[in-house]
Amino acid sequence: MQKFENVDILKSLNAVMHTKTKYYKSDFKYDVETFKEALESQKPEDKNYIWISRESGTHCLRERDVFLKNSGQNNTLCFFAEQSRENVLAYAVEVVGMEQGKLKGNIYELNYPEYYNHVKNSALPIENTKLTYDYGEKIQEPGSFVQPVDSHLGKLISYEEQPKDTASLSDLLRNEKNIRENFKTGNIKEHIEKLSGKEKKPSIIEGLKASKKAQNIKKEKIPQKKQDISL
Repeated sequence: MQKFENVDILKSLNAVMHTKTKYYKSDFKYDVETFKEALESQKPEDKNYIWISRESGTHCLRERDVFLKNSGQNNTLCFFAEQSRENVLAYAVEVVGMEQGKLKGNIYELNYPEYYNHVKNSALPIENTKLTYDYGEKIQEPGSFVQPVDSHLGKLISYEEQPKDTASLSDLLRNEKNIRENFKTGNIKEHIEKLSGKEKKPSIIEGLKASKKAQNIKKEKIPQKKQDISL
């Protein structure tokens, strides 16, 4: 697996998407909004996502929620392995900042089947769901109906599943980051060219040089006759 550091996130993922996604490419505009909102957020957990490109659309899943068992994000990631058996491209994405008008960050290549098994075995149980409204918060059991408007608290702003063990989730996400940092550094342009089948091929001159070099190496390996090395 490769890592692509300090790249233009939106440009890179858009290019990847066009190598894989044939239908519902407009899904990507929602991913763009999510990444831009992540840039504005002050929460560290809002900076890390799992991004998926498949034949019929894309998905942008917050990594924190992917590792909460039976959350919407977790179910989405697992669906393509358990139900559709669809071949997908998956990446971990870290939003870092804005540079010269470009949303910059790090993209990490994932092996989706292996990553699915890892998530399935590592996801933590949900304790409850925290709902945030205009005028306050409330806690309810996971899986319960989320009221868009509360008579006392106003309109719903956001909701978030909470794990039974917050410290374990923090440790898990920290370990995920450490694992990714050990990936081999790659070139995002070359990666996209390979996905599209347009990777750069050696020129005729480069091919001849490589062939000549191989022949010279082969000659060097041929053992000398006995009489040539006898004293």
